[in-house]
Amino acid sequence: MCLLLLSSSIAWYFVRKQKNGFKDRLVSLAKKEVEKWKGYTELSPFVSDWLIAYWKAVGKMFSKSDMQNPSVQATYPWSSAFISYLFFSAGANSQFPYSAAHSGYFQEAKRNRNNPNAPLVGYRINEYTPKKGDLIVYTRESGKGYDTDGHFAAHGELIIEEGNGYLKTAGGNVGDSTGYSRFTTDQNGYITTNEKPVFMVIKNNIK
Repeated sequence: MCLLLLSSSIAWYFVRKQKNGFKDRLVSLAKKEVEKWKGYTELSPFVSDWLIAYWKAVGKMFSKSDMQNPSVQATYPWSSAFISYLFFSAGANSQFPYSAAHSGYFQEAKRNRNNPNAPLVGYRINEYTPKKGDLIVYTRESGKGYDTDGHFAAHGELIIEEGNGYLKTAGGNVGDSTGYSRFTTDQNGYITTNEKPVFMVIKNNIK
C-alpha cells in the first residue's frame, strides 16, 4: 500500500513538473506583474523597486530617485527590460539575450531562423502561427521591419492567451505602466497588422 502511494506521488510530481514548464512559469509571472501594476504608473514611488529589478535583469543599475525622475523615464524606456526580467525570473538563464532594447533579442531570434531548435527563432508573421509563451514584435519606426538589421525602435510583448481569432499579450511600459493588448489573427492563425505594425513572431523553444 505504501509503495503504491509512493509511486502515485512520484507520478503526480512528474506530471505537475511537466505542466509547470518554462512557458507556463513565464506566462504566470507576466500575468502577476501586470496585475500588481493596476492603479500605478512608472512615476509612482510604490513601483520604483519593481522597475529597479527589471533594469537589473539587463545589467543596468538605477536608484529609486532615478525611477521617479520624468527625464530618466523618458530617456530609458523599460519595455525590453520588462521582457528580459520575465525570462530571467522564469529561469531562462543564458538562453535569452537580455537587453535594454528589444532589438537585442529579436535580431538574435532572426539570425536563428534557419535553426528551428534555437532557444528563440524569429519568423515573418506569415511563416509561423504564434502560441502562448511566444513573443510578437512591432516596429515604432516607419519603413523598418523584419529585413532591417541593427537597432531600431520597436516593442515586444509576450503572448499569454490564444483565442478564436485573437492573441492576448502582456507588455511593459504600456501607457507608462504594464498592460494587456489584443491582436487579431486570421483564419489560419497568423497574426495580422490590424492593430499594430507587427513584423516578427518569435517562437520560444526554451524549456
